[in-house]
Amino acid sequence: MHPAAEAAPEFSNLQAANIAPMPWPVRPRIGGLAVARPGRSVSQDDALALFGLTGDAFAESMFARSGVHSRRLDLTPEMLRMTLQQRTEHTEEHLLAMASEAIDQLGIDPSRIGTVISSTLWSLGGPSLAHRLVERHGLRPDTDKYHIVGVGCVSAVPLIRLAAQALAADPQRQVLIVAAECANGLLTAVRADERTKIVGSALFADGCAAVLLSAGPGAGGPAVLATRVHQIPGSLDKVHVKVAGDESSMFMTRELPGIVEAQLGAVTDSFLAQQGLRPAAIRHWLVHPGGPGILEAAQRSLGLERERMSASWDVLAQHGNMGTATSLYVLHRTQQQHTPRPGDLGLMITVGPGITVGHMLLRW
Repeated sequence: MHPAAEAAPEFSNLQAANIAPMPWPVRPRIGGLAVARPGRSVSQDDALALFGLTGDAFAESMFARSGVHSRRLDLTPEMLRMTLQQRTEHTEEHLLAMASEAIDQLGIDPSRIGTVISSTLWSLGGPSLAHRLVERHGLRPDTDKYHIVGVGCVSAVPLIRLAAQALAADPQRQVLIVAAECANGLLTAVRADERTKIVGSALFADGCAAVLLSAGPGAGGPAVLATRVHQIPGSLDKVHVKVAGDESSMFMTRELPGIVEAQLGAVTDSFLAQQGLRPAAIRHWLVHPGGPGILEAAQRSLGLERERMSASWDVLAQHGNMGTATSLYVLHRTQQQHTPRPGDLGLMITVGPGITVGHMLLRW
């Protein structure tokens, strides 16, 4: 049995002392976290009809087994008849609206923001989402701006790694992270024989999360103790997003759950060992809900009961896979419904293109 299957003990000062030093000269904290709930909610039956797949046995089976009950998807039959380029203006405006909704919930002080980091799978032209947010929310003209594309489902961890580095350079100002995904900018019409596209159409959705990273004695929220990313060699073709002409596809190999099951436990043990911890010390498991196969494989590899990953399953059921933002939705749900106690440890695990696994250790 994997050590994580054991009951997690109370976090003690002794365990705290065993955590390896942080790689940053300041202690970053997630001082604010908000999620947007854009557009209308679409059931799986609605989505089957939207893609013209009602009555297709394979599609109906995949949609039923996707773990998704409903999701936000700002996609219409008219948009499916458009090229991706023709949707550009709508997609950019939708991303900006979602991001602004999440940022407004944070109640930021624009004068205190030193850096904005935005991330999406979708990007065409400029100015970037980060530039637009500086203008929309009245941030200072000297705000640093970075827009990250193509990282996908693993993004939450590298985004916070980058944000922590920016915070270390200017600890008096905060870093705003915006992870937004607009599936209508990438999902295209599906034929009954396009099984890979059917799988993506059953899972992906719109969503956005905004994070405020702060430092200093007055900063609240969970502390980010450590982060790491690990790219599995020889796996570049296993998970990818491709755009060609009027078509796009979101591909996840059928081998992905097997790869996750074979690799994740050892990679996670290695990360925790670097922090002087064992899996049993983790009270809150925040695993990216890329799909039911990934979550089930993670449970087996980590030795966890389904209940230990209930926040991930709930986000998948109610929101689908929102790519970049999904893991932050899991963190938001954990904080809202599982009420971490002071001293609790949490471990965020992301899995995305590469195949890349991200780990982030948190302490409330």
